[in-house]
Formats: sequence, structure tokens, C-alpha cells
Amino acid sequence: MDHPDVRQARMSDQDAVADLWMTLLTAQSEMDDRVGASDDARERWENDFPMWLDDETARLYVVENEEGSIVGFASARRWGPAPIYEESSEVYLDELYVRPESRRQGYGTQLVRAVRHWADQIGAQRVRLRVLTSNADGRAFWASQDAIPLSMTLTIEGEASDNPDRDEGSEKIGFSSERNA
Repeated sequence: MDHPDVRQARMSDQDAVADLWMTLLTAQSEMDDRVGASDDARERWENDFPMWLDDETARLYVVENEEGSIVGFASARRWGPAPIYEESSEVYLDELYVRPESRRQGYGTQLVRAVRHWADQIGAQRVRLRVLTSNADGRAFWASQDAIPLSMTLTIEGEASDNPDRDEGSEKIGFSSERNA
């Protein structure tokens, strides 16, 4: 596949992209259960989707196969380091996902190209991203995109990680639910 159809998402793509996003969350959780999806993840996605489309500092790209079905997406946003670091303009590539049966056909590369093109347009000096350590295929893909390691995120599991009834400090911020209303 030489030229998959990559474009910015539109409102009519909401369900297809939400399905892909939930599949991504499930796949990540299967690789490492510390990154499981919240019970209201899909509701949150649907709530945030219109904002992704309207926000000039964010991009949500989709890629379609030859039949016109969305088989992948990438979400990215303008980002900069904390003020204690030297000023730089960056793009943070939050998520990139392509359906397993559609991989190795150029879809992921085209999504990355779209994000890189946007980063160039806004004068970003680099694209930053994360990949799970346990995701060997993902790490290999990013290496093929010339991504190089910058830092490593480590975790120290605490006793509270086994307690599903954490205090109210763990409540979600910025999203109303019946439980919080």
C-alpha cells in the first residue's frame, strides 16, 4: 500500500475511532495490567472527541483502507517542557494504533508522517511519544521511524496499588459522573 488515505478525523468518525481506541486500551492492558482502562473510558472518549476536533493545539488523524474503513488513528497535541527547562516547541504523539490485520501495510508510517508534517507546520522541534516496554512490536515500529530513547519511566508499586477502594483523592478530575455529581 503506497498511499493510504490519511486525514483529520471528523465527527462522523467518532464511533469507529472510539472502537479502535478501546481496542488499543485492551491490548495495552493485556501487555501490562497497570495500564488498564477505566470503567468510563469510552464515555470519556466520546465526551472529549469533539474537543480533539476543535482544538487547534491537537490533531486526531485517521487512516482508511482501500474499502474506506478506518483501520487506524493517531492523536497528537502541541507540547512543551516545564518552564525550568530550555524552551522548545514539541508535539506529543499520545496514541497511535492500527488494527493487527492491517499492520505492515504502511498505515502506521502514514499516520506518523501526518503527525510529523503537522509538527513541521507549527515549528515543533521534535515529536515525543511513549511506548510500553513490554510492546516489542511497538518499540520496533518506533525504531523504524527513527525514534530514539530520551528517558525511561519507572514505577515502584505500593501497597495501595492492590486496594480498589482508594481515597477520594483518586477520583477523576474534570469529568462529572453520577458518582461525583
